[in-house]
Amino acid sequence: MLRTLAGIVAGQSYRVLACLFVTAVFTLPTKGLHAADAAPVIVERVREVPLISKLELSGTVTSRRVSQLSTAVPGLITTVHYDAGAQVKAGEVLLELDPKLEQITQEQTLANIAEAEAQLADAHRRLKIAEDLATRSHGPQNAVDTIKTEIAIRKATLERLHAQRNASDERLVRHVVKAPFAGTISRKLAEAGQWVVPGTAVFELVEMSGLRIELPVPQQHFAKIDDDIDINLNFDAVPNTNVPARVEAIIPVSDPTARTFTLRVIPKTERSDITPGMSARASISLQTNRKGLVVSRDALLRQPDGRITVWVVEPNGKANLVRERRVEIGISFDGLTEIRSGLKLDDQVVVRGNESLNEGQAVRLSS
Repeated sequence: MLRTLAGIVAGQSYRVLACLFVTAVFTLPTKGLHAADAAPVIVERVREVPLISKLELSGTVTSRRVSQLSTAVPGLITTVHYDAGAQVKAGEVLLELDPKLEQITQEQTLANIAEAEAQLADAHRRLKIAEDLATRSHGPQNAVDTIKTEIAIRKATLERLHAQRNASDERLVRHVVKAPFAGTISRKLAEAGQWVVPGTAVFELVEMSGLRIELPVPQQHFAKIDDDIDINLNFDAVPNTNVPARVEAIIPVSDPTARTFTLRVIPKTERSDITPGMSARASISLQTNRKGLVVSRDALLRQPDGRITVWVVEPNGKANLVRERRVEIGISFDGLTEIRSGLKLDDQVVVRGNESLNEGQAVRLSS
């Protein structure tokens, strides 16, 4: 009997102790537990800004001047000074023709000029004699008139010969091909020993400064494009580039097949790492003339069922808890996304650390 009573007392004491332990555990301060369990996150507030529509375009780098150089006179090529890829300055001699035939022609012209000058001097001498004789009535007046006519003819002949000499000088100058502007020879199309005539291309010269990008733009955007739009360029051949650009020309002539017009832009700073023919991608910011709520693109979570959600931080006493919100989004620009529904101005949304949160979880705001 005594043993039974002792067992009962011992069992009751054990249950009392157990209850006291559980009560003590669950009545401990929660501040330390919340601080330990709270997930660190970075948040930002929903804000209202002017909405910008981004237009993404692809285009091509082009040169201001591309010239097929040819000779001005026919002739035999004797010297080619540059090959494809060479960079040349304006006025540099690129190619020379054999000048011998033209030099012989020029020598003949010079000889004819000397002969004509001698004949003109002789005519002046004879005119003086004829005039003296006519004054003393020892010679006919018509002899004087004849010599004067001869002098006029000799002068005209001399002028013609001087013009021929000038033409010969010009032809000699044109026996060389000079670079009309500074640039790079993209193609060499002739060799020494080749006979060429005017119109035969011997070089292709491309200007490398002041490069521009031509972008075909869908016609529905024509009214939105002006000289003040913000443009940023990226080049596939030059990774990690972001080049600000400005509008040089809006060419309103539309391509009837593609329904596009051409927008010509130029980088705001000269670049040596882009060349004609490169592909370029342009991002153009177009004002929508309206404002809207936006959040960072990093705040958005795309769910497998197609929903788009964000985690909103809500104060709960001394703790911060997260609640999942479904949102409807609009346009995106500059790392921001328009929120059409689901959030209000100044809501705090998680932008870092939002990958593995749970509904109602405590979070710790990090700077």
